[in-house]
Amino acid sequence: MKIDGATRLFGIVGDPIKQAKTPALLNPLIQKSGVNAALVPFHVPEEHFIKVMGGIMSLGNLDGLVVTYPFKGKCLALVDNPSERARQIGGINAMKREPSGRWTGDMFDGIGLLRAVAVQTKVAGSKILLIGAGGAGSAIGFAFAEAGASSITINDLDPGRAEDLSERIRQSYPNCETRVGPALAKGHDILINATPIGMKAGDGLPGEIGALSSSMTVVDIVPGSQATPLLREAAKAGAKLVAGTAMTEGQASAILEFFLE
Repeated sequence: MKIDGATRLFGIVGDPIKQAKTPALLNPLIQKSGVNAALVPFHVPEEHFIKVMGGIMSLGNLDGLVVTYPFKGKCLALVDNPSERARQIGGINAMKREPSGRWTGDMFDGIGLLRAVAVQTKVAGSKILLIGAGGAGSAIGFAFAEAGASSITINDLDPGRAEDLSERIRQSYPNCETRVGPALAKGHDILINATPIGMKAGDGLPGEIGALSSSMTVVDIVPGSQATPLLREAAKAGAKLVAGTAMTEGQASAILEFFLE
């Protein structure tokens, strides 16, 4: 990759940031596009968020930022033009400076996963079981409702959070039947684990999911190269599998399109 005085910058902001895989994913795609640009990590200490972000966003050769934990909600307040999707979810994971100097923000967590799942199975008309109603779960729920899922059953350790997400999706997509329910796989076409369960050694399944079947698509957004307990169980049942790496790769391509459009 050629770096010179004319190179435009994209960044990724988070606290911490050393775990970020986005630079390794996006820089080869940027190079392949032929654009003279590079993406670099910025460690923004949370206690200095406002001060540091003001400086970064003032850089004359910065064209966009990827946003990761814990700033997705905070960065929503920094952009001039949040997408409708970002407003629904309450956060962004990418923001870009327009030629006018104003900033546009969008959320691609759900879109990235949707792209990966759509390769395996038809989403429109499907019945979804979504385990986890946090930030990632919210983005995923809205993305799958927008893509035409017929129903989404939401399960979370906090029933109030699950009900809140269910109601928000219902208001935006009334044709998608949303409900709060148990984490039982039976009766669903696609099961999605949007919790961190499976990330640590010794973790089990993200709930008492019951029997899996070969007709299902089972998704686990937990990152890493090792199969999670959920994916191992799904493999035994002969289900279609979508791992967290597929979601990350889908996000990367969607964010680059957003930056360069």
